Amino acid sequence: MSKRKNAAPVLAHWERQTETGTFSGATTSTSYNNTQQTGRQPGKIERLLSHGAENAVPLQHLVTLTELPARQVRKMIQLERLRGAQILADNQNGYFLPNSQSDVDNFVRSMLHRAHEIARVANTVRLRGRLID
Repeated sequence: MSKRKNAAPVLAHWERQTETGTFSGATTSTSYNNTQQTGRQPGKIERLLSHGAENAVPLQHLVTLTELPARQVRKMIQLERLRGAQILADNQNGYFLPNSQSDVDNFVRSMLHRAHEIARVANTVRLRGRLID
Protein backbone atom coordinates (compact mmCIF):
# COMPACT_ATOMS: atom_id res chain seq x y z
CA MET A 1 0.00 0.00 0.00
CA SER A 2 1.41 3.42 -0.93
CA LYS A 3 1.92 6.24 1.54
CA ARG A 4 -0.62 8.38 -0.28
CA LYS A 5 -3.39 5.83 0.35
CA ASN A 6 -2.56 5.85 4.07
CA ALA A 7 -2.72 9.65 4.29
CA ALA A 8 -6.51 9.92 4.00
CA PRO A 9 -7.38 8.11 7.26
CA VAL A 10 -4.85 10.25 9.15
CA LEU A 11 -6.34 13.45 7.78
CA ALA A 12 -9.87 12.24 8.51
CA HIS A 13 -8.83 11.55 12.11
CA TRP A 14 -7.15 14.96 12.20
CA GLU A 15 -10.41 16.64 11.24
CA ARG A 16 -12.10 15.02 14.22
CA GLN A 17 -9.26 16.19 16.46
CA THR A 18 -9.59 19.81 15.37
CA GLU A 19 -13.16 19.86 16.62
CA THR A 20 -12.26 18.58 20.08
CA GLY A 21 -8.60 19.55 20.48
CA THR A 22 -7.57 20.22 24.07
CA PHE A 23 -4.30 21.28 25.62
CA SER A 24 -3.58 20.78 29.31
CA GLY A 25 -7.28 20.20 29.93
CA ALA A 26 -8.43 23.44 28.27
CA THR A 27 -10.43 23.32 25.05
CA THR A 28 -9.11 25.65 22.39
CA SER A 29 -11.31 28.36 20.99
CA THR A 30 -10.30 30.82 18.36
CA SER A 31 -11.87 33.89 16.81
CA TYR A 32 -11.14 34.36 13.12
CA ASN A 33 -11.68 38.05 12.56
CA ASN A 34 -8.93 38.07 9.94
CA THR A 35 -10.79 35.55 7.76
CA GLN A 36 -13.64 37.99 7.24
CA GLN A 37 -11.24 40.73 6.19
CA THR A 38 -9.31 38.58 3.72
CA GLY A 39 -11.89 35.98 2.72
CA ARG A 40 -9.26 33.38 3.62
CA GLN A 41 -10.30 30.25 5.46
CA PRO A 42 -8.06 29.21 8.38
CA GLY A 43 -5.74 26.28 7.77
CA LYS A 44 -5.73 23.08 9.79
CA ILE A 45 -2.92 24.16 12.10
CA GLU A 46 -4.36 27.64 12.55
CA ARG A 47 -7.66 26.09 13.71
CA LEU A 48 -5.80 24.25 16.48
CA LEU A 49 -4.36 27.45 17.94
CA SER A 50 -5.67 30.11 20.32
CA HIS A 51 -4.79 33.76 20.72
CA GLY A 52 -1.96 34.87 23.00
CA ALA A 53 1.41 33.45 24.03
CA GLU A 54 -0.15 32.27 27.29
CA ASN A 55 -2.24 29.85 25.19
CA ALA A 56 0.64 28.69 22.99
CA VAL A 57 0.66 25.09 21.84
CA PRO A 58 4.01 23.26 21.85
CA LEU A 59 5.04 21.51 18.64
CA GLN A 60 4.78 18.12 20.36
CA HIS A 61 1.07 18.74 21.13
CA LEU A 62 0.47 19.58 17.47
CA VAL A 63 2.29 16.39 16.49
CA THR A 64 0.05 14.39 18.84
CA LEU A 65 -3.16 16.02 17.59
CA THR A 66 -2.34 15.69 13.92
CA GLU A 67 -0.63 12.30 14.16
CA LEU A 68 1.96 13.69 11.74
CA PRO A 69 5.74 13.92 12.11
CA ALA A 70 7.11 17.18 13.56
CA ARG A 71 8.82 18.01 10.28
CA GLN A 72 5.54 17.79 8.39
CA VAL A 73 3.73 19.91 11.01
CA ARG A 74 6.43 22.60 10.73
CA LYS A 75 6.08 22.53 6.93
CA MET A 76 2.31 22.95 7.24
CA ILE A 77 2.86 25.92 9.56
CA GLN A 78 5.19 27.46 7.00
CA LEU A 79 2.68 26.96 4.17
CA GLU A 80 -0.18 28.42 6.21
CA ARG A 81 1.96 31.43 7.11
CA LEU A 82 2.79 31.98 3.45
CA ARG A 83 -0.95 31.89 2.69
CA GLY A 84 -1.57 34.66 5.23
CA ALA A 85 -2.09 32.93 8.58
CA GLN A 86 -0.54 34.89 11.42
CA ILE A 87 0.83 31.85 13.22
CA LEU A 88 3.34 33.19 15.72
CA ALA A 89 5.79 31.29 17.88
CA ASP A 90 8.24 31.83 20.65
CA ASN A 91 11.02 29.61 21.89
CA GLN A 92 9.47 29.06 25.30
CA ASN A 93 5.80 28.28 24.71
CA GLY A 94 5.11 27.17 21.16
CA TYR A 95 2.69 28.35 18.47
CA PHE A 96 -0.16 30.81 18.93
CA LEU A 97 -2.23 33.48 17.18
CA PRO A 98 -1.61 37.16 17.93
CA ASN A 99 -3.47 38.96 20.68
CA SER A 100 -2.03 42.36 19.80
CA GLN A 101 0.14 44.26 17.37
CA SER A 102 2.95 43.93 19.89
CA ASP A 103 2.76 40.10 19.53
CA VAL A 104 3.19 40.48 15.77
CA ASP A 105 6.02 43.01 16.14
CA ASN A 106 7.93 40.78 18.59
CA PHE A 107 7.59 37.78 16.27
CA VAL A 108 8.73 39.74 13.21
CA ARG A 109 11.70 41.14 15.13
CA SER A 110 12.66 37.61 16.26
CA MET A 111 12.39 36.17 12.73
CA LEU A 112 14.45 39.00 11.23
CA HIS A 113 17.10 38.52 13.92
CA ARG A 114 17.24 34.79 13.15
CA ALA A 115 17.51 35.51 9.42
CA HIS A 116 20.35 37.94 10.06
CA GLU A 117 22.23 35.41 12.20
CA ILE A 118 21.80 32.67 9.58
CA ALA A 119 23.07 34.99 6.83
CA ARG A 120 26.03 36.01 9.00
CA VAL A 121 27.05 32.38 9.55
CA ALA A 122 26.59 31.52 5.86
CA ASN A 123 28.74 34.47 4.79
CA THR A 124 31.46 33.57 7.29
CA VAL A 125 31.54 29.96 6.10
CA ARG A 126 31.62 31.10 2.48
CA LEU A 127 34.55 33.48 3.11
CA ARG A 128 36.49 31.02 5.25
CA GLY A 129 35.62 28.08 3.04
CA ARG A 130 37.30 29.28 -0.13
CA LEU A 131 39.86 26.71 -1.08
CA ILE A 132 43.25 27.96 -2.10
CA ASP A 133 44.86 26.00 -4.94
